[in-house]
Order: sequence, then structure tokens, then C-alpha cells
Amino acid sequence: MKIFKAYFAGLKSAGKSKKMAAVIYAVIFLLALVLAIPFHTALLSQTGNSMALHALLKHFNYTIFSDFMNSSGKVINIFILAALWMGIFYFLFTVFFTGGILNVLSDGNMKFSILNFLTGCEKYFFRFFRLGIYLLIIQFLTAVIIFFPLSKILSTNYETTQNEASLFYISLTGVIIFTVLFILILIIGDYAKIILFHNDSGKVVKTIGKSFQFVFGHLFGTYTLYLLILVIPVLLFVFYILLDNAVGMISGFTIFIMFLSQQAFIWLRVLIKVWFLGSELSFYKILNGCDIQ
Repeated sequence: MKIFKAYFAGLKSAGKSKKMAAVIYAVIFLLALVLAIPFHTALLSQTGNSMALHALLKHFNYTIFSDFMNSSGKVINIFILAALWMGIFYFLFTVFFTGGILNVLSDGNMKFSILNFLTGCEKYFFRFFRLGIYLLIIQFLTAVIIFFPLSKILSTNYETTQNEASLFYISLTGVIIFTVLFILILIIGDYAKIILFHNDSGKVVKTIGKSFQFVFGHLFGTYTLYLLILVIPVLLFVFYILLDNAVGMISGFTIFIMFLSQQAFIWLRVLIKVWFLGSELSFYKILNGCDIQ
């Protein structure tokens, strides 16, 4: 009952956050344009009147792709490096926006204002940034602990096994274990942000410990709530893939349709992030005997 109460409280918060989602989406869109416009210009200058890229839109052809990379690889590599930097900036913006989202969610009336939003962004940025770095390290170590031994097991059994299915199941087991732990780390990270915010604390490492205790003390509830919400973005992703396969980016019109679909998908992702934080914040308050709106 508490899980569903928190679930729908978060959904209600997301429904009231359309203005905030629009602001965050606009910043992400402008950030993408910084890379997309010069990338598009560079592609046009390299391909000229060539129909190679148009052919790749219809279906992947390794020969065409290889020829294009051989002739324009240096330009593409520069933009790959730029994309990596943009990924870093995206991480920073995500951390920055989290404080603002929680600041708005903590207002019982959910009245969005730029001042209230930016106040939360600025106040909690460095705390959430340190938390984000710690979580990335934990995720990296988790991947190493699981996949390094897994690779050794697979390499050892590759020459001796006569059954490829056994190798598949060994790999699948490793992936499932990593996915379960990866989601668990995300959940611990979310509640660490909530505890940092709720207690107005700057003790990040100590808060991770508190979040660890809270999540494992209510493991069924925290994990189930996260998975219930996670179903929605997974279904949206599947729908997007099916739409992409059905429409196909083979003409100006279909490219425009898929562009609009992509932007709608990004905007919905922002709302779903609000849904996650809103539900988890509500669940934390419920379990601590606090009233929620």
C-alpha cells in the first residue's frame, strides 16, 4: 500500500512539473545543438553530393561506412571527442538539475519558479557532484568485480566446452547479476540525494552509508517501487524502436517525424526522472512518518 501511495504521489508530481521539464529539456536541446550544427556542417562539407549517407539511412552497409571513414575519419574522430566532452557536460547538467527538481518537489504546492529551481540547483550541486563521482566509482568497481572473473571463466571454458549454450548462460548470469546490482546502486544513489536534501547535510560519504542502511532496511519496497516506474521508460524505448523500424529515416519527411519523436522521448525522460525522485521522496517521507501532499 505504501509503495503504491508513493508511486502515484510521484506520478502526480511529474504531472505538475511540465514547466520544469520544459526548462530542463530546453537546456538539453541547446546543449545538443552546440554539437549537432557543426557536425552537420562538417558532414555536408565532407560528403558533398555523395549519396553515401543517404544509402546508410536506408540500411547499414559496411563497405560504404568503411569508405566514408577512410575519407573523412579525421573529422568524425574530432566530433567523437567532442561528443565525449558533451557527455561530461550532460552529466554535470544532470547533477545540477537534481537539486532544483528536489527543491521544487519539496514545495507542497509544487509552484514552479525559475528562482526556486535555480536556488536548489546551486545549493546542492557540489554535494550531488561528489555523490555522483562516488557512485560512478562504485559502479565501475562493481563492473570489474563481476566481468573480470566472468571473462576469465569464459576464456577458460571456450576451448574445452562443446556446448555454446553453456557459454551463453554463463554470460547471461553475469549480465543479470550486474543489472540487479547496477539498479541497486542507482536506488542507493537516489535515496542518498534525498537524505542529503532532507537533512540539508554536506556529509556525502556518511549519507551514502545512511542510504545503504535505508535501502537494505526496506529492500523490497525501494526496489519494487523503482522497478514499477522503470517499466514505463522501458516500454517507451521499445515503442520508439518499433516506431523507428516502422517509419524509417529514408526521406526528409520521415526524418522530421523521427526527430519530433526523439524530442518527445527526451521530454518524457525528464518527466520520468521527476517521477522517480518524486515517488522516492514520498516513500522516504512515508516510512519516516512524514505527511505527503
